[in-house]
Amino acid sequence: MKKKLTYPLLALVILLWGVIFHRLFSGLGDRAEPRTTRMEPAKRPAAEPHVDDTLLLDYRDPFLGAPDDEVAATEEYLPMDNGYPEEIPYVDWSQVRYYGLVSGHGAGKTVALVHINGRDYMLKPGESVDGFTLLGSMTNTVKMSHQGQVASITIQGNDGEQFPLTTEMYQ
Repeated sequence: MKKKLTYPLLALVILLWGVIFHRLFSGLGDRAEPRTTRMEPAKRPAAEPHVDDTLLLDYRDPFLGAPDDEVAATEEYLPMDNGYPEEIPYVDWSQVRYYGLVSGHGAGKTVALVHINGRDYMLKPGESVDGFTLLGSMTNTVKMSHQGQVASITIQGNDGEQFPLTTEMYQ
């Protein structure tokens, strides 16, 4: 059976290679001139006239510096406003406690008992300790200021309960 198929397959291989060589060598042969069509170049828009680049050299040298009167005349020194509100420093008012008021026989001898940062102080209105200033005292509250902030601190109860604290920004 092998011999029966060998001759037809050999003929098919020779025919296939013949077609390949024919196409390969027929492309190399001489041909007639190919037809060409004449194409016109695309129209360009009208070109603008060329302007030479120039440097404008009528400014002062930035490395020489400027006299003070020239700077003052050309620039106004205004404070910059960046649009952000001023940051208010945080004050920990929980470290300040008011225990009560001690008053003497005469006027102006009242002293407030205040606990600030773990220490007890006796303050008269206007006195300062650790940056805390006693602005005024009443029977139940004292008004204190620290870093531009004012707080009204109520008296602490006997059982250690801290009553509410009100703060306001000093203007």
